[in-house]
Amino acid sequence: MKVINKVSLGFLLLMGLAFAKVGFEALIDPQAVLANVGIDLNNSSAHSSMRAVYGGMHLVFGLFCFWAAFKMQKEGLGLLVLYTLGFVLGRLSGVIVDGVPNAFVSQWLMTESISLAIALFLFIKLRKQSA
Repeated sequence: MKVINKVSLGFLLLMGLAFAKVGFEALIDPQAVLANVGIDLNNSSAHSSMRAVYGGMHLVFGLFCFWAAFKMQKEGLGLLVLYTLGFVLGRLSGVIVDGVPNAFVSQWLMTESISLAIALFLFIKLRKQSA
């Protein structure tokens, strides 16, 4: 196995763990997860929506990253690029429209930006390798 494949494997597993952790936590207690950003879930519809978006979607995306690490790294990284790009664009638009967020959200913006850069780099490398 080439070095780039080993790095991609490790990165996809790490990202899978991160997404699955957030997903699992949000399924169990969405209010605890969203309290970090000052969101108060005050009815069952709000809890259900956050369990779906932060819980179910993140958990399944994390599981996909685990699967992709072993079965289809390039495609997994491509989807990871799009997923993290969505986070970064959403947070940056929030900074432009709403101002600078709290330290927790700013830290996530940095983490998501770095994850995006790594995923894009690895995706490009794997694409060149298979060409």
